Amino acid sequence: MTPDEPRAVGDITLDGTPYLVLGRRKGRRDMEARRVVIHEDLHEPLWELSLHALERVRAGNARSYEPNAELELGEEYFLLDLDEIPEQPEKPSRGKKADLTPEDDNQDRTAALIRALRDVGVLDILDPHELPEFTPTLFYSVAWQQADDTWVHFIRKTNPRQVFKPGLKWLGYGDTLKRIADPAMVIDDLIDMILTADQLAAFSGQHLKTLFTDVHIVLQDVPKYVDTVAKILDEESIGITEDAKTALLAASKKRVSFAARLYRLQERLAEIRLDLNRLGKVMDLHTIDIGSLLDGEGKIHFQEDQAGLFLDVLDGRLFKDDWTGEPRRADRYSRWQSTSSS
Repeated sequence: MTPDEPRAVGDITLDGTPYLVLGRRKGRRDMEARRVVIHEDLHEPLWELSLHALERVRAGNARSYEPNAELELGEEYFLLDLDEIPEQPEKPSRGKKADLTPEDDNQDRTAALIRALRDVGVLDILDPHELPEFTPTLFYSVAWQQADDTWVHFIRKTNPRQVFKPGLKWLGYGDTLKRIADPAMVIDDLIDMILTADQLAAFSGQHLKTLFTDVHIVLQDVPKYVDTVAKILDEESIGITEDAKTALLAASKKRVSFAARLYRLQERLAEIRLDLNRLGKVMDLHTIDIGSLLDGEGKIHFQEDQAGLFLDVLDGRLFKDDWTGEPRRADRYSRWQSTSSS
């Protein structure tokens, strides 16, 4: 979608009493959220924290979510309608349902984070003696109930107890400096995303990916990337077979690294101006049979297990050891610039 003025995000109210929620993963496809009872002294600081995040949204520019896009820090945020967020994939058909753990039994396949935070009122309270065992905490949320009984969450993707490392001594200064016997948690002044009943505003693409790993949100635009790459190849008079498109789509939906490389490949193809002659020379350079990536009509063609080779060749990741001539592959790509002194 092309985001307009944030609808649900813009209508948030911070009336009433704030709630504090802690969350952690529970199995591969679920999250557990628990409510922490807070003293009224914390109400104003949590209100200020939430208000600051709202002001950041109202002053910033909303943009559609792209898994590999970078936000202008302090100026932009990703805005998604919740119906844009993928559902959890179907469970594997192999094996019996009895073999699945209870926490993997998600009937509606809604993203785990959304399901866990849907209704703060029904969450169990986390008692003080349970807090040290609630590990590893993945996030905390400042939650506000709205007039229509829905909830808005101001989410920070961090463990508020992570700072309490063994050996550190926590001190308080009143009349004298003394040790704080049992500090519980630390909350900073940052918020990573705002979740409403309808929308999600995210200030960090990385935290968005981390909190929605169960639905592979990073892979949601892979079909669009494949179509764009296919269109560019057609314009270069090379083309790509439907089987190769299917193979590239399947491989990129299984590996996040392939999805990211596919996103960059769109720009890369415009840069290298691919044609059959140049493709043949590059593959000859690395002693690779050009037939492994082409069909009899000269179109790009490969099976799913060759998708990595296709990306490696076009990324320019193949090379030879300068000393031994041994074929090598670069796992990562970065530009190199000579630092020779004059």
